[in-house]
Amino acid sequence: MTRFLPRVLDDPQCGGFNEETKRLFAYHQATKHSYQSIRTNAHFLDWKNQPDPFRTYEGAPKIMLPPEPGFPNTGAFTAMAALAGRTRMASGNKSEDREQIQLDGIWLSRLLWHSMAISAWKKVPRTGDRYSLRVNPSSGNLHPTETYLALRGFTGLDDGLYHYRADGHALELRRPGAWTQQLARALMIPWAAESPLIVGLTSIFWREAWKYRDRAYRYCCHDLGHAMMSLLLAACALGLPGGAITHFGDFRLTRALGLTGGDEAPMAFLVFPSKSSSGRLPAPPEEALAGIPNELSTEEVPYELLLEIHRSTILPDPVGPPPRIPPAHAAIADDQASLPESLREPARDARLGATVRRRRSALDFDARTPPMERNEVEQLLDFATRDWPADWRGNFGGVTTPVERGADFVTLYLYVHRLRDCEPGVYRWDRTSRSLEQLHRGNVERVAAYLSLEQALAGNACFAVSMIADLAEAARVFGNRGYRYVHFEAGAIGQRLYVGAEVLGWNATGIGAFYDDDVHRYLGFLEEGETPVGVSLHAAEQAALVMLGSPTSRRAAAQDRDRCESAPVISESGEEHLSGLRQFWEKEEEPAPRRDPRTLPRQVIYHFAVGRAIPDPRLEA
Repeated sequence: MTRFLPRVLDDPQCGGFNEETKRLFAYHQATKHSYQSIRTNAHFLDWKNQPDPFRTYEGAPKIMLPPEPGFPNTGAFTAMAALAGRTRMASGNKSEDREQIQLDGIWLSRLLWHSMAISAWKKVPRTGDRYSLRVNPSSGNLHPTETYLALRGFTGLDDGLYHYRADGHALELRRPGAWTQQLARALMIPWAAESPLIVGLTSIFWREAWKYRDRAYRYCCHDLGHAMMSLLLAACALGLPGGAITHFGDFRLTRALGLTGGDEAPMAFLVFPSKSSSGRLPAPPEEALAGIPNELSTEEVPYELLLEIHRSTILPDPVGPPPRIPPAHAAIADDQASLPESLREPARDARLGATVRRRRSALDFDARTPPMERNEVEQLLDFATRDWPADWRGNFGGVTTPVERGADFVTLYLYVHRLRDCEPGVYRWDRTSRSLEQLHRGNVERVAAYLSLEQALAGNACFAVSMIADLAEAARVFGNRGYRYVHFEAGAIGQRLYVGAEVLGWNATGIGAFYDDDVHRYLGFLEEGETPVGVSLHAAEQAALVMLGSPTSRRAAAQDRDRCESAPVISESGEEHLSGLRQFWEKEEEPAPRRDPRTLPRQVIYHFAVGRAIPDPRLEA
């Protein structure tokens, strides 16, 4: 089978485009959805050519890991706080202290079983076909992320480089040897040479592109963020905190993992430092890695825009440390003394291990459930947006790097439907005060569903979220590479929203598809165009595509039936008429100058929704 990813690395100009940030904005613009585009660009899935969701290496020695290996009683919110560096694990079990944890096959099984393994199965009623779900979520359940582990000093396991086989909860030994040192050399981080564990995460873009075409690069980066946070939380709960290294030379790491000529791209490395390091970096091995990767499809279809954005984000060798983060984007330190009493410690918590194993992506939400408590939502948002260690965030580059320098490029805007003691409307999450700032009052169920590509679940949820990234600042600091980082950040927030919602007795789902520029117009980042948001929403409802199960939608549809199709009203309350910037920014004396959607500095990159999931009959008991 022809693989198209090698064309990117074989390009003699590859590695020279990172500073040409017009490429970032061109890709983002070209892969936007609109009301018109989804009706003119039909895509039919070739089910016979669907990629295999599991990578295997034929001929590589396989080591089975014990299933259901148990897990500490650490709470999910406690693990999030500990990852932020503000809270020490309080398990009371000295064996979980970093100096005394037993690194062996059981420990590794616990880590992977509660972060990257299969968690459930579904059966298609019509055909009887079964397919798996995993602990870490993925767009379309397609799972483009693969996991590699460099081990050092694990009892009962040889030092070496392994591939994790999620289908059988097993390791495939690619090659024995001092691989944490080899990866530390390739990553140019000598302080990690003595690390007991380095996890490499790669993306197989074709798995997502099969369904989502060129837009799939966004989803692959979301999934990487989810996977990073899933692994970091599990490792933290197991007594081995670490952080993400993502600013590296792609050529060097592709060679190091033995991926040259293949269909995988290295995207992130999770490093779990040792407290002592000799800085000794041996020469890289010359022997080939064991095992032949399986073919995922009969034919791979090239998507040129996807390949081009990946080419544009590649860094040339050698790569130094990431650029310093501007002070304006430094995250607020988690100063416990300055927090409201209700947010210093989680009011409710539950065991991380059990929570992540039962987490599912909701297919829809029950709009008849009682409202969520406002303090629950604030707890959820607080912990989902706390700091966490990553090199591009400026707070991870060795054991002495202070946590307080973490940077944030993503802001959360909420469409609130059913929260107790909280009026329906649009809010912004203020990380500084850890509180919701109201921007607009009115029923926004229907508009939330419309903006989320006419998916009813965003309106049936208790609340939905638009994650807005500062693309301009990320590109200014990191070049096109910043495009990966903002999506990683959004995925990491999403993973904590998933887990936190489950702890609080609710459910969640990530939504990668939305009407990009309609979101921007609705939130006031863009002026209304020739076709206002309300007109498109009304047309969609007249076609019976939006919110069929919502009582609000049924009442509104009855009222709208005899209206002119161009009517911009989107709520039966009569309070909500979309009017561009004036809708939320009433305090501004003059409207902002017209913006070009192709170069808009802040743009939506992810949607999310939280509520009570409707049971999925396909889920096996």
